[in-house]
Parts: sequence; structure tokens; C-alpha cells
Amino acid sequence: MAIRSFLRTLIVMAILSVAFLFGGDGVSGATDVGRTAADFLMIGHGARAAALGGAYTAMASGPTAAYWNPAGLADLDQTGLSVGHFAWLQDIKVEQFSLGKPLGDRFSTALSATYVNYGQIDGYDVDGNAAGDLVAYDWVGGLSIGVGLTESFSVGMTGKYVNQRLDDISASAFAADFGVHYRAESFALGAAVVNVGSKMTFDQTAEKLPAALRVGVMVRPFSEALVTSLEVEQRFYGDLYVRQGLELGFSDQYFLRAGYDYLPAQDGRWLATGITLGAGLHLGMVEADYAFTPNDHSTSEDLHRFTLTFLFGAR
Repeated sequence: MAIRSFLRTLIVMAILSVAFLFGGDGVSGATDVGRTAADFLMIGHGARAAALGGAYTAMASGPTAAYWNPAGLADLDQTGLSVGHFAWLQDIKVEQFSLGKPLGDRFSTALSATYVNYGQIDGYDVDGNAAGDLVAYDWVGGLSIGVGLTESFSVGMTGKYVNQRLDDISASAFAADFGVHYRAESFALGAAVVNVGSKMTFDQTAEKLPAALRVGVMVRPFSEALVTSLEVEQRFYGDLYVRQGLELGFSDQYFLRAGYDYLPAQDGRWLATGITLGAGLHLGMVEADYAFTPNDHSTSEDLHRFTLTFLFGAR
């Protein structure tokens, strides 16, 4: 009964998401774009997920599941450390890590963090005189758990602390993510509500976190070597995103990936896509993944992302 109830809930969520998609300006026009703080929380973890256009909630596995869908951590069968790096915009650098560890049968935990360094910022006083460099950075740290309630159905939760700083002004908040995951032989379903928490207060100005609902499906239509994924993300105070990914594997070691994401309200046409490409090399206890995003939506620049994952212990 629990599985049937979950499936009914997920179907309703998917129908609502499709209604958002085809509702056009009637839904997206009512958003509060630009009115949330800590938007860096929406920077995804892992080059594999980035290469798949971010359509990863139903595919979430390994230590980076802590970001995409903590329920996916329940399937961990060995300890893994994932570290990532990329240059986001101009001098802005993004560093990420996720450490996942199974603690028992269908029960795992993970630590994760993102650090955004805004580089050197010149400071000036009220008279326009140079006042030295300003310190500016964002970071978030989280603790996640994933629990398998059955062999196919799992739930997960992440608690996290968010901090932003610009010179002597800073703000912080507590937030949580909640996820569910259902896995069958040739497909998987996943849903997650992310960044639900307190407001960020900057000098008496309180702003919401970028909370969102993600609903996704993953299908292996022919064999384990070919994986497709589709996902809809509705931001509570922003736009609707649609994402799709495709992964082709060779000998379970070499991988080619492609994906796209688009914003119906902003692009105004179905084929205005943000295309992503990538590749992966998995050899023994080390996995190396790369993603390339030309003309990224958020920066209008080409992004190159790299992730290394180290696995420890026997499967």
C-alpha cells in the first residue's frame, strides 16, 4: 500500500508539473525571479549530472545524490568521495565535495559542501577612494541520510547550513531537502523538495531561499548501456525548468552524455535549449567525469566542469 500511495502521489505531482509547463505565462508570469538569496544553492553537484542537463533526480546515485535526491543514498554499497571544480563566471570559482558512506543494509549517510569564491573585488569608500580588497564568498554544508524502506522504495533528507559573506556583511540560514525514490528493473522515479528553510537576513533585509520541487523519471529502454532521463523543476519563487539527459555506456567504463534544459517562460519557444555534453571514464576505484555547457543560461559563458570520485572498500 505504501508503494501504491507513493506512486499515486508522484503521478499527481507529475501531472501538476506538466500543467505548469503548458500553462505558459499563467504560471511562470507570477514568479518572483531575482527575489531569492543564496541562488548558488541551485548549482548542481557533479559533472555527470551537469552533462545530463541536470535531469538527475531519478538517477541520483553515489555521493552526489546528497545534492540531487538524498533518497538515492540508500543504494550506496561502498564509501565514495566526490570532488568537483569549475570556473563559473569571470574570476568566480566553485569547489564541491560529497562524501557518502553506507552504514548498514539500505541505510547510508553523506556529508557535502559547496564553496563559491568570488575572487578579488576592489573596495571603495563613500568618496570613491580605494579601500582595499573586499572578501566575498558563499558556502553551504549539509548532512544527509538515505533509508531504503523496501528493496525498491527509499526516502532521504538533508539538513544544511547556508552562509553568504560580502566584506563585513553576512547572512546565514538553515534549510532542508526531502526526497523519495522508486527503482524498478528498467526505470526509476524520483521527487525532491529542496532548500526549504529560514530566510537570509542582510542588514535587516530578509530574503527567501531558492526552494524548488523536482520530479523526474529515468528509463533504460533497451539495455543497461543506454539511459534516458526527463525532469521538471518548478521553483517556488522563480521559473519552471525542463531538463532531459541521455547517457551511452561502453563496457561499463566509458560513457558519452548529452542533455539540455530550457525555460519555457524565458525562451518563449520549445527549441530554445541549453545544450550540455560530457564524457566519463570509470576505472576500478576511480571515476573521472567531464561536462561542457556552451553559453550557459545563468552566465552566458562556456562552462567546463570536472569531477573525480574515489571509491573505497569492496562492493
